[in-house]
Amino acid sequence: MHSKQMQPPATGCDYTTCNSATGCDYTTATVCDDSDACTQNKCNPATGCDYTTATVCDDSDACTQNKCNSATGCDYTTATVCDDSDACTQNKCNPATGCDYTTATVCDDSDACTQNKCNPATGCDYTMQFCHWM
Repeated sequence: MHSKQMQPPATGCDYTTCNSATGCDYTTATVCDDSDACTQNKCNPATGCDYTTATVCDDSDACTQNKCNSATGCDYTTATVCDDSDACTQNKCNPATGCDYTTATVCDDSDACTQNKCNPATGCDYTMQFCHWM
């Protein structure tokens, strides 16, 4: 009777099969998949499957939040909220640089009898002017 002895795999990433004609076969790689789209499915030759490395999600758009969903992977659908709590600036987002509050709110009611001012707490203020008679 002929007996074949199983040998350990060459690395932790090989799947050991035995072929009755040729013996041990280490050519089939171990499939590592933890079903979490937010981890990298890697095989470490010394230790086997490794899921500790997080997936890096970055769409290079400062106006979206880079999130990872375990079921679907990278998600860039949530917009960055830009709000400096100043009613006298426009809250805009520039994809290259992020939130931008440099554009002033234009307050003009086209009424020559009001003063056009902006109050950071409340926004445009059109206070009536008092006309002095000469």
